[in-house]
Amino acid sequence: MTKRCGLVFLLSALCLLGQAQKTVKPVKVEDKILNWGAKAGLNSGMPVINSITINGKEMENVTANYQVGVTASSFLRINFERFFIQPGLLWSRSSGDIRFTVPGEGEETAPHDDRLSYTIKSFEAPVLIGYKVIKESPYGLSVMAGPNFKYNYNVRYQPGIAGSPHRYLSDSTPWGISIMADIGFSIWRFFFDVSYELGINRIDSDFKDYTSQQPVENEITINKRTNVLSFSLGFLF
Repeated sequence: MTKRCGLVFLLSALCLLGQAQKTVKPVKVEDKILNWGAKAGLNSGMPVINSITINGKEMENVTANYQVGVTASSFLRINFERFFIQPGLLWSRSSGDIRFTVPGEGEETAPHDDRLSYTIKSFEAPVLIGYKVIKESPYGLSVMAGPNFKYNYNVRYQPGIAGSPHRYLSDSTPWGISIMADIGFSIWRFFFDVSYELGINRIDSDFKDYTSQQPVENEITINKRTNVLSFSLGFLF
């Protein structure tokens, strides 16, 4: 279902750009020194899980499954001929499942499967340096790359494969930094962006219960790396 949503969004974006190509007159678009833009879209975050430790025991067969999230942002573009600098502000929501096997303890306890479902909401501030590969008005193709500074203001986990009523919060490492790469296709002022983001290692620990704000009984440590692919539609003013 989530993969279908992403495919539908991608096809819709291509259709909209195709329609814009038919309806927009081939008027030359002059770059300003400063432009600002806005965009919104979908993301699929599948973190790279280095390890999960519960009560001092490392989990086995760890896999991550993504769900489709949402993202929205605004940005400023400073132009220097074909090069430009693009700082921005971004809000995102991503979610998914981390599945693993809890190892048994001798003959007393057999191994069993479990999972943690997560939802992460964040504010981000990417600072990208770009280059306009194609600049034949009204068409354009640009590539961008740079650091993305992130603040995770809400990180929730739900334990249990059967759907536990509990919600865990983690604020042990709310700040993070990642590297973002972006490719953008434009027709007139409309554009379609595909971006990829890979973060440095971060650790979620010190979990608290969402309702009581008390530390959870199990000691959980998740060592992971951000890994996000995003698709966005936007307009450059």
